[in-house]
Amino acid sequence: MHPLYQRLSAELLVRREQGLARTLQPVTRQQGALVHLGGQSLIDFASNDVLGLARDAGAAHYQAELCMSYGCGAGASRLVTGTTAELLDAEQRLADFFGYESCLILNSGFVANLTVLGSLFCAADTVAVDTRIHASTMAGILASGARFHSFRHNSLRHLQTRIASTSVQAVVTESLFSMDGDSPDFAALAALKARSGFLTLVDEAHAFGVLGAQGKGLARGVADMAIGTLGKAFGLFGAFFLGPARVRDYLINCAPAFIYTTALPPWFGPMVCYLLDRVAQAEREREHVRHMSARLRTALTTAGLAVRGSAHILVVRVGKEERCQQIVQALRERGFLVFAARYPTVPLGHAVVRICVHSLHCSQQIDNLAQALISTLCKEDSQ
Repeated sequence: MHPLYQRLSAELLVRREQGLARTLQPVTRQQGALVHLGGQSLIDFASNDVLGLARDAGAAHYQAELCMSYGCGAGASRLVTGTTAELLDAEQRLADFFGYESCLILNSGFVANLTVLGSLFCAADTVAVDTRIHASTMAGILASGARFHSFRHNSLRHLQTRIASTSVQAVVTESLFSMDGDSPDFAALAALKARSGFLTLVDEAHAFGVLGAQGKGLARGVADMAIGTLGKAFGLFGAFFLGPARVRDYLINCAPAFIYTTALPPWFGPMVCYLLDRVAQAEREREHVRHMSARLRTALTTAGLAVRGSAHILVVRVGKEERCQQIVQALRERGFLVFAARYPTVPLGHAVVRICVHSLHCSQQIDNLAQALISTLCKEDSQ
């Protein structure tokens, strides 16, 4: 065996022995919030399809019509023949809706963070980052070569200490942390920014479409730039940068991951506009998500479970990776699909059960999940 393959096999063996190995499992969507996995119909509390648009029949039919009209693929990068008038219109509509000067659509959330952060900063810059930022954000900062200082999760006091001890050009955080379910104190962050003068870049991937007025997110009052995704509440794929026009122009000219990749399909622009209209009008769905999230949170905390999360993402602390997997498997046997967040998604030994509440969930499903989770954890604790 080639030495490269030997090394890869050895690393995979270590992951398996530590209970950290991952596999791909085919999932088929069914009616409502149900998915089919491993011969079972399960209620989906794992995906980020918060508004149900990824499985919406009207959206699917419209996408099929667009594909017939525009064709399947772009066939070139944005700087060759991959930019359409409809895509430019979608970018402007996203910018207007979320309240920024300009927008640039990118191929995925990971690519967006890697591209924007990796291109904007350089070795001469110093950036302060929350310790729990997404892996793609950290990858972008590392790729930029910028110096960075991490501050304790959502601790503006620690951030202020970092700023006092070094010159910080930018602060990078998230509006809703995907593995914690919590948010920064944006009013306090805005006050600190006013005193210190740093730029703020906020990843709003899990807030856009769900939180704030009309789903416009939480950070507009403090963010100079933001990253949004179309693969969560919007039910599609791709992502977008929001910020000053000069930054957009810089990315078009200087960001390799934008310049040298095939553009998204020509039907993508009209589809984004359609989904943006759906998101803007989805107040009933957002209100339902708020009520269902509060219902589940109350049930779990009343039972004494350690639950984090102020919105639709709820996180139950477990600790050991193996135990977390066992809990998730037990819930699957009772008809619920939740996510076991383990290392390296979260720090080693800090595994959590992650639950994402959707607009398609009903009160009975919420209550049944709460009962199943409480009884499963009580059974685990008694053993």
